[in-house]
Amino acid sequence: MNHISLEIFQVVAEEMSVVKAARRLGRVQSNVTTRIQQLEEELNAQLFIRENKKIRLSPQGKKFLVYSKKILSLAEEARQSLHPGEPNGVLTLGSMESTAASRLPEPLAAFSRACPGVQLRLNTGPTRQLTDKVLMSELDCALVSLPRGENGEILCPENLNYHPLYIENLRLVLPVAMAGVKTVGDIREGQLATFAKGCTYREIAVGLLSQTSGSGESIQIQEVNSYHAMFACVASGTAMCVLPQSVLDLLPLPEGLTILPAGMAITQLVWRQDFSSPGFDQLLSVLQGASDITP
Repeated sequence: MNHISLEIFQVVAEEMSVVKAARRLGRVQSNVTTRIQQLEEELNAQLFIRENKKIRLSPQGKKFLVYSKKILSLAEEARQSLHPGEPNGVLTLGSMESTAASRLPEPLAAFSRACPGVQLRLNTGPTRQLTDKVLMSELDCALVSLPRGENGEILCPENLNYHPLYIENLRLVLPVAMAGVKTVGDIREGQLATFAKGCTYREIAVGLLSQTSGSGESIQIQEVNSYHAMFACVASGTAMCVLPQSVLDLLPLPEGLTILPAGMAITQLVWRQDFSSPGFDQLLSVLQGASDITP
């Protein structure tokens, strides 16, 4: 079992297609197939289930994928540690959609200028999914909004460090049809356009509507994949949404919408306690420089 075989296995697992994996890796299809077969023979385990010209990970393949990502991540970290003065290699960063849109363009441009040898890969998603990926070494670090407990304490998983970076003032945006609403407490029913479960802003919105108006059970959830789709639902009059003011500032505002305060959230950078690399250290420094939270 070598480094190249693990990389090939990981790409095939991500693409769920040998043809697509071969194209992405710049290899011929037969070579990718042979590498996977050799790896399965070496492990004495079936990593993929093949049926009707399609493949999917077997239970053993899913388990092995977790370990292979950890091995590759550790190998990359070890390689970079030998050249601490020269940030290079791959750094995988996760981010909430809102942060990627409103907070990252300038800092990532500055990071690219400071570390031209680092290949930064950006993935977006809700907080819980991103946090899980950091824990599983699928991401090196991520910008998330960690949930809070009943006493207001930040709930950070074990084995993770976090650093607060941005304060987000949340806004509840109501469609034209709800123009008569003056406070959140006036809302009795409606539809909330939001991201999938695991989004901290979704939890805040549902909790706010439930606590202030008792309407939590009357609020229907419409899941969307982007803030543009979310805002389109509001503009069309079919739903309300909660989003940060920093994102709202980037969007065109149709006339007649009602915007109400919906609380505050903190964006943190999270990373594994055992993770370190020159590229990550530089990224953290750049993000700290763009932070609106005073140390």
